[in-house]
Amino acid sequence: MFSEELRTQAAPIMTAIHDHAFVRGIADGYVPREALIFYVEQDFQYLSEFIKIYANAITKLTDRNEMKFFADSIDFILNSEIHPHHVFCDVAGVEYETLQHATPTPKAYLYESHMYRAADTGSLLNILAAFQACPWTYNEIAKKQVQEKANTNDNPFKSWIDFYDNTDDDPEVSLSDKIFEWIDRLAENATTQQRQQATQFFLKSCELEWQFWEQAYHQEDWRFKDVLNQANSL
Repeated sequence: MFSEELRTQAAPIMTAIHDHAFVRGIADGYVPREALIFYVEQDFQYLSEFIKIYANAITKLTDRNEMKFFADSIDFILNSEIHPHHVFCDVAGVEYETLQHATPTPKAYLYESHMYRAADTGSLLNILAAFQACPWTYNEIAKKQVQEKANTNDNPFKSWIDFYDNTDDDPEVSLSDKIFEWIDRLAENATTQQRQQATQFFLKSCELEWQFWEQAYHQEDWRFKDVLNQANSL
């Protein structure tokens, strides 16, 4: 199956994500406050762009069940995925509303641009492949940490882990599993070149997921941020 090929090729990246200091910190119950704040600031902006691209994807569909999938995904981001943000905010001791006005960092800007590029191809296979890295990697993180019994009651991130371990009505079939099944159906009728392009979108998104954790942990921002802010004020 094409989805198995994708997961196999992305395995080294997934391993690096599991081993990342931020991700391990979630399992261990401690992440530096500054990293949590930086993450929420950037993820709020990232998910806002995600919603726009999902909405754009709907315009490329004719099947109402497929439209419903993207509409439900938008609803999930708007009304459910604020919960893990609140978990980080509670641990950091900050109000969520104060972290919703950040400028995307270079890596977040790159990730958003990458997703728009996938959408601009007009290929549903490319769009799903590019988007899949996010739900897949988060679900894998949570599943592994549950297996490690990291979601104990004394872990302040327990609710975050539990949220991403089961984000679907059926715990045996995760959202990422359903997207992989959809990708497999599309790949059956795709050319070798089209599958190769979709693979690149998926793997780059996986790399950018690792980069997202990295930038948050080290608070990596624009080197000349002051110059950019001055330009915005003109």
